[in-house]
Amino acid sequence: MKLTPNHPADKQETNVLLEREGWTLYEDKYGKLYYTQTNNESVVMLAKDEDCFILIKQFRRAVQSSVIKLPGGGVNAGESLESAAKREFLEETGYSCGDVIYLGKMWSSSWRSNEMTHVFYTEEVSPPDLQRLENHESIEVLRVEVKDCLNLIKANEISDPELTFALLQVILRGMLTGHGR
Repeated sequence: MKLTPNHPADKQETNVLLEREGWTLYEDKYGKLYYTQTNNESVVMLAKDEDCFILIKQFRRAVQSSVIKLPGGGVNAGESLESAAKREFLEETGYSCGDVIYLGKMWSSSWRSNEMTHVFYTEEVSPPDLQRLENHESIEVLRVEVKDCLNLIKANEISDPELTFALLQVILRGMLTGHGR
């Protein structure tokens, strides 16, 4: 089944509130705010090493809390999505990886922004080295058992949309079996 819109997209009246370094903040006629980015693509990696996922814990100012999530980040000009995912995984965790599988793209908050995340998966993980964090980053690397990760999502203690999307994709594709849910 292919999903198609029933009607053309509603072109609402908008006002530009701010434009800065490739970002534009808009307000629609109902007072709702949203933004667009020129470079709107990012990547994340779900990596499974033995019976654990390699995740990160990072403080996020927008929610004023530390969030358990997938390692990832932006795509540099001229860089392939796969290369960006491998690079970001190495920088944020210190682990490197071999072959990766593309799980798809997602709009994590399409009602608010045009940010698109490309999600990758690997089970080819090399022992860790040092993280290569950017100056503004403070990231704790976590090894979370697969069954514990699934239970934490079920209990809504992990609610990161990219992580839940990635797990749903690997489960639907039969890549994650025998872990008891």
